[in-house]
Amino acid sequence: MGIKSNNPTESYFNFFSESGSLFVVRRTGPLSASGGTKVTSPTYITHFFTSSGSFVVDGGSDDVEYLMVAGGGSGGGTPPSSAVVASGGGGGGGVISSLPEGPGGPGGPTRSASSQPMGVGSYAVTVGSGGVGGPTSPSPRAGQPGNDSVVVFSPTVTLTAKGGAEGGTHNTDNPTPQPAYGSGGGGGYDETPDGVLPGYTGDALQGYAGGNGAMGASGGGGGADATGNSTAQYGPPANGGNGGAGKGFANIPTDYGTPGPSPTLRYFAAGGGGGAEQTRLPSVGGAGGQGGGGAGGQRGPSPTEAGSGTANTGGGGGGGQNGLKKPSIGSGGSGIVILRYPV
Repeated sequence: MGIKSNNPTESYFNFFSESGSLFVVRRTGPLSASGGTKVTSPTYITHFFTSSGSFVVDGGSDDVEYLMVAGGGSGGGTPPSSAVVASGGGGGGGVISSLPEGPGGPGGPTRSASSQPMGVGSYAVTVGSGGVGGPTSPSPRAGQPGNDSVVVFSPTVTLTAKGGAEGGTHNTDNPTPQPAYGSGGGGGYDETPDGVLPGYTGDALQGYAGGNGAMGASGGGGGADATGNSTAQYGPPANGGNGGAGKGFANIPTDYGTPGPSPTLRYFAAGGGGGAEQTRLPSVGGAGGQGGGGAGGQRGPSPTEAGSGTANTGGGGGGGQNGLKKPSIGSGGSGIVILRYPV
């Protein structure tokens, strides 16, 4: 019989072979960890990271479930060829998850994602910031994509939720090939009467595409659970497209996420609404999607600035309108990382 350890978080026995060599037979014990805001329910211990930090396991080992939401993209800025602001809504941050609801995107429900085994050690957690819009943006064009959220689960496993796309800009086609984003931004205002500017595509395993923009208004950004709405051509009214819906998750306290269609779920990573350009006819900016998306700005007859994505939801920012120029571009909301394991 070996000598039993007195470590309260793990049960194991030290055995000695006939040659005197030590070997250990270990049984997994309850996980003891710190990092982020720690919340205990009857069934789970959950760590909520609203900023970057470390998940530190100081005892035991277990499989850890995760929900990772990247930062949302801002509304579209100005195109390289002009100073016109008439832009699509930002895409919601990408969502990857091992929770029962699964990750975002049209391919999310078909993807099998496993919880990650974690033992004693320190694990880096990066929470992506939202793309900054308006005059405070470090980008000369006054718009930015969101930033990635990343967790290093082991030396061989690093998972990344991709930042949401910046909204599309005035009279500008999307680049080819498109950069990799979580959810796509909405297409910008097209100066051509019969033209359409498509929204950005999203990562099919993390988010949806943005809606199309047309003459008069811009498309809504894609969300984790739905495509952004396209602008109806020719109006009137020429309203901005609504942002795509975010994805809802159960067993999340009301301190996190936003309300949505189901009262038992909390929602993340919605798209921002597209901006609207009509001045004489009723024309409104697109609504932000449920899950933290900001509303698009509108030029008239009652001018408004775009709304920004809600912090720690990964919501996209609203698209701007040309009357108020750069101040009307909404910023994306920062993301969040949630880790949980059984009590």
